[in-house]
Amino acid sequence: MIFEYELRATLPSLAWCAMLPDGVQTVRVEHGAGVTTGPQGFFEGVWAGDFAAHDPAGSLAVLGSGAQIAGDDVLFVTPSHILEHLHAVRCKGALYVSNSLAFLLARTDDGVDPSYKEYHYDAMRISRGHWRESPALRTRSGRRVALWYHDNARVRADLRVTMEAKAVVPVFRDYAHYTGFLRDIVAAVCANGRDAGRARTYTPLTTISAGYDSPACAVLAREAGCTDAVTITKARPGFAEEDDSGVEIANALGLHVRAFDRLGYLTMPDFPEAEFLATAGGGEEVVFAPLAAALDSVILFTGYMGDTVWGRTPVRINDVLYMVFPGGSSLGEFRLRTGFAHFPVPCIGYTRHASIVAVSRSAEMAPWTLGNDYDRPIARRLVEEQGVPRGAFGRAKMAVTQVLWQAPDPQEILTPPSYADLVAFAASIPRFRGAMDRLRFQIMRGVYEGSRYVDWRLHALLRRLGFSVPAPPWMPERYAFDRGLNALTFHWGVERTLSRYRR
Repeated sequence: MIFEYELRATLPSLAWCAMLPDGVQTVRVEHGAGVTTGPQGFFEGVWAGDFAAHDPAGSLAVLGSGAQIAGDDVLFVTPSHILEHLHAVRCKGALYVSNSLAFLLARTDDGVDPSYKEYHYDAMRISRGHWRESPALRTRSGRRVALWYHDNARVRADLRVTMEAKAVVPVFRDYAHYTGFLRDIVAAVCANGRDAGRARTYTPLTTISAGYDSPACAVLAREAGCTDAVTITKARPGFAEEDDSGVEIANALGLHVRAFDRLGYLTMPDFPEAEFLATAGGGEEVVFAPLAAALDSVILFTGYMGDTVWGRTPVRINDVLYMVFPGGSSLGEFRLRTGFAHFPVPCIGYTRHASIVAVSRSAEMAPWTLGNDYDRPIARRLVEEQGVPRGAFGRAKMAVTQVLWQAPDPQEILTPPSYADLVAFAASIPRFRGAMDRLRFQIMRGVYEGSRYVDWRLHALLRRLGFSVPAPPWMPERYAFDRGLNALTFHWGVERTLSRYRR
């Protein structure tokens, strides 16, 4: 088994697409300039482990993706979180695998199905738990693109695929054990990123806000040598507070901080929203678009999933990578283009969530426990022990992301050129496939509204009785909204992103 590489400087820096013919002996890989290649395999990003050994599959923290030789097989390595994934499809006697859906579609001469309006919901099934059947996306030609999350994928010569679990994370005994684990992982990731044997090295950069999660991540990043931070100063409207600036906390930690406007993307040219929508993750991270120039060759520390992992009273205690919402899932195409590795720190060790919650609820954490609905003792202790005043962070729940795929009025949150282009794109696509499709949707829409009314009241009762349960509606959320422009934002995003991958 050998790898054969084709470097194309016009591709996004970290993008790759592998083609494995039936009876595979040679894996042909087309890639951008930021992908590290060698006889044992290829990789984009960083991992916690020796860079020279090239064994990301055996790491406890993988931030990026690639493949390596595994005996007579090829082992494709996925990220250690479910905010990104790999895409795979069988086409003309070969298996194509890529870290970009648009790249995969370009190389298989395919596209998304304009008559299908439920892509966002299909992709977001994973948020209900990694134990579920892996979702797949249908294409214009009728193929099914498999989405590989978290588990690595072993491909044999006959193109049979088996999924393999990541390296086992320990059960955490107490605060020192858990935070020591995080510190070791962060240090190992940063060492891997700056290894002298790399053609491209990575330096740490942390996000920071006035909440809980990113300040805690900033503490860990600083201990590993990080000196710089970025912050988005204002939360989106609708929260108790809108001042989400992390400048005060960054100053207390001795970090040099740059501030950005969350709506800065609205002044950008060339459809800035498209690449965020092309991941089927909802497009929320479009607020990161103005940071692009600061992200080349960095390990970006974020607090994504902190609400799920570090909350003292989480919606659900689990080890199946459940997500409260798909925040952080739209960075993929933007990341491949700008060239950074995404490190959502709370995701590391999440498969031992029960032990993390036990630490949060333990007696030793009482001094850092507030006893309210917004209570994350682990994050608070990490930050307060660095001298940051209690009142400087974690006061109220906020969010800075911009929800693009469920906007009541897309015109208000898209740039004028993007909105005009989306309207023109949608003009030729019927909302329904026919009269029966319209009738079915209208009926299911009514049933959804009724089930939601009952479900949330049942959920509230179970919570009062002390049960910790998730709260999905009985009916799929694909019936939560009418089929307006929002139903085609993914189609539009993919179509506008495809151009960077066409030969």
